[in-house]
Amino acid sequence: MKTIQEFFTKFTFTIALLTGLSSNLQAQRIVRVVPRNNTVVVYSGVSYRYANGCYYKPHPSGFVVVTPPVGLRVRVLPVGYTNVVIGGRAYFYFGGVYYVQLQPNSYEIVEIPKEASLTGLPDGAETITINGKKYYKIGNTYYEKLISENGTERYVMVGEKIQ
Repeated sequence: MKTIQEFFTKFTFTIALLTGLSSNLQAQRIVRVVPRNNTVVVYSGVSYRYANGCYYKPHPSGFVVVTPPVGLRVRVLPVGYTNVVIGGRAYFYFGGVYYVQLQPNSYEIVEIPKEASLTGLPDGAETITINGKKYYKIGNTYYEKLISENGTERYVMVGEKIQ
């Protein structure tokens, strides 16, 4: 019998899929202002702005939306994150970014776990569109396509279908 934790985890993932959450990895999207509810997070001398799961780096024209660097720490996870267990370790996932909890109110951005990332899709992978966002289903596992700043494509695990 499934535990309440397992049910909640899968329920959270389903809600995230249905709301069509999108990736932070975008090709040099520049904005003039960041949302008012942003938090400043300084990492390696750069004052990133963090709001609603998006990270903004200062740019001469305002701010550029970026993938946050591994090692950056935040106090609060973005609304709509998904709990993912990979290789026996608990992660929090949102928009192409994986977090681990260090202590209460302290989360660190980590590398995408090797088990959660594919460089290509196997034959038989299904393409599913939910609210205009494409996901790829392999068995009962869903993946999201991410494109890095250098153009490399990866497919990262975002959760599993509720059985």
